[in-house]
Amino acid sequence: MKQSSQSEKRVPRKRVRPNRTARDREIVIMWAKRIAVAVMVLILLGQAYRLVAIYQEKQHIEQQLHELQMRNDELEQEKAMLQDPKTIEQVARDELGLVKPGEVPYVK
Repeated sequence: MKQSSQSEKRVPRKRVRPNRTARDREIVIMWAKRIAVAVMVLILLGQAYRLVAIYQEKQHIEQQLHELQMRNDELEQEKAMLQDPKTIEQVARDELGLVKPGEVPYVK
């Protein structure tokens, strides 16, 4: 009998792992969750970046608006001043060299 047992070779059996497909499925689900979280984080970071850029642009536009309002106020004051007859006469004399009838022009 010993000889027959030696002549017969034993074929090694494959080890069967219980619930391998269930474990593989859990691993796939775990990685899918991690990837989904990573994608969500990237989307949130992109939105945060856009929000900061919009806020900075808003600040810049508000600064421009303030400067333009100040310039508008200055121009309104100048307009009111130029509607005064005395100012009009002064500008006509100084900048245009005009004189009233009967006056002798003086050139500087």
